[in-house]
Amino acid sequence: MQWHMPVGYKVVNGKITIYEEHQKIVEEIFHDYDNGISTTRIAKSLKAKGICNAHDRVAWTHVSIGKILENHNYLGTEYYPQLIDRELFDRVQKRREQIRIDKGRGSHRPGRDERILFGGVITCGECGEVCSHIQPRSREKKRGGAAKWKCKNYIYQNHVSCTGGLITDEQVKAVCVSAINQMIQDKTRMPPPVTAKETVSMEYRKIERRLELAKSGQKQNAATGKTRQESDDIEHNHIRVNTRQENNPADIMTLIYERAQERYRTLKINDTDYRTRKMQEVLSDRNELTEFDEELYRKLVTRIVVYKNNTAKVVFLNGSSIKVEYQPDNHKITEKEQK
Repeated sequence: MQWHMPVGYKVVNGKITIYEEHQKIVEEIFHDYDNGISTTRIAKSLKAKGICNAHDRVAWTHVSIGKILENHNYLGTEYYPQLIDRELFDRVQKRREQIRIDKGRGSHRPGRDERILFGGVITCGECGEVCSHIQPRSREKKRGGAAKWKCKNYIYQNHVSCTGGLITDEQVKAVCVSAINQMIQDKTRMPPPVTAKETVSMEYRKIERRLELAKSGQKQNAATGKTRQESDDIEHNHIRVNTRQENNPADIMTLIYERAQERYRTLKINDTDYRTRKMQEVLSDRNELTEFDEELYRKLVTRIVVYKNNTAKVVFLNGSSIKVEYQPDNHKITEKEQK
């Protein structure tokens, strides 16, 4: 599995290290929150100062601040050096939990919807949209209706837009039990499928081409016959680039820096082997499940994709997946439930 690094870190010689400039931002966020400032005010302050986030954009929200405050990587892991001390981190977690209790939100589950066990985890296999939770009306409950998950695009402008499958909470639990048991039974399922070769962004390719042209001192485009004096822009392999005044050492160094910056911006970390080892540790000496195990589910499952015809795919921590068929629900969804 791959994702962007949290704010406060960078890669140097293939190793994740602390990015001192961004470290100050993370420390400021933790200290401000610990001193009673809300996540919304912190986000507004960062935007007012023009500070960029991990994606090099001045785009902060109370949600993104909350994710930083709950990121356990800042305490130090096998890959991430410690950035926040345990005492400060624990104080922040206690304050966040107390605020949830005061607002009647109940216990919090990081990375999941705060009130629904599978919130944000279940997605539609037809269109890829996150599924929403439909609570049956009292009349439907009396007839045996259960809460269901359906694609958010199921109804659009009063018409059925996506024909993705529906699944109840109990069916989701049964799917998880079946998939985890298959993983326990057959350890050969543990390695994920071979991932595609990592690609670079179009912007990186443009900078790379400009650097090649600058180094070679090329002044003419063979395809068009235009010189740099005639046109600042030339096209090579369908990539339009600007080559004006980029053939001296200073310009070349600037391009090298821009290339490195773009590569870092789009850099992703592949820790599949590490996550596979974690799964092996969790599943070692495990007996098959006879009922849904919430703790095991949280440690292993990252996504559940629901398809038509009562089929779901469970995606595990290391990117491997197992498809499972589940028993259909006898209660049919009503028009009122759809809306």
